[in-house]
Amino acid sequence: MRYATTRAVVLSSRPLAEADRWLTLFTRDQGRIDAVVKGVRRTTSRWGGRLEPFNVCDVVLYRGRSRVTVTSAQLVDVFHHLREDRDALTAAAVACEAAALLFAEGEPEVRAFTLLRSALRAIDAGFAGPALRAPLVLGSLMKLMYEAGYLPVLDRCASCGGGGRALAFSAARGGLVCGECLGDGVPVTPEAIAALRDAVTRPLSELRAAPPSEAVEEALRDLHLLFAYHTGTRLRALRFARL
Repeated sequence: MRYATTRAVVLSSRPLAEADRWLTLFTRDQGRIDAVVKGVRRTTSRWGGRLEPFNVCDVVLYRGRSRVTVTSAQLVDVFHHLREDRDALTAAAVACEAAALLFAEGEPEVRAFTLLRSALRAIDAGFAGPALRAPLVLGSLMKLMYEAGYLPVLDRCASCGGGGRALAFSAARGGLVCGECLGDGVPVTPEAIAALRDAVTRPLSELRAAPPSEAVEEALRDLHLLFAYHTGTRLRALRFARL
């Protein structure tokens, strides 16, 4: 079927040619899709603003021989607050960039789509910052990684499987490691371990209300190492957040 209607989160947008844009969408029915929207950068375009990053839209997609084209879009959710607050913008960028890198193109990911939309709603509702120390940012990334099959091992040693005290986090081994299996692991504090476990078990609504902390920042650093290990790249949004 060449035409299809689906709900989508706009993950990113960049210029293409003189008047077009190249979009990365995360759709409810078809997963991640790269698509072109034509003429949207012309001053006479009436609907280009609907396809800004982080917006949720109902889009009509036309699948041609070599690429997908967006032929129309209707706004469903537009998150005003996160565009006005730097930390909220960082949080939204982390979630959307992670979704773009964690999931293959064209594979339906209904649970991941619902999670991403819920994360953007929670971010837009506001949280205590800064973003790098916010449990909501850590939780959004953790839960997306879970949906992608990359949940770190947090209940035992990821190397030997034992229940000894966790002293380090190893991306190559997939999570916490004990004193006998330190290897290339980076030291981890008990507080950061607790933050990682909270990110798995607590809902986004509770994480949004939780206070920021240095332990969360440490936990985010460790989780980002695991993310980079599996995807082969680091999140630019986190790098910019440190400027």
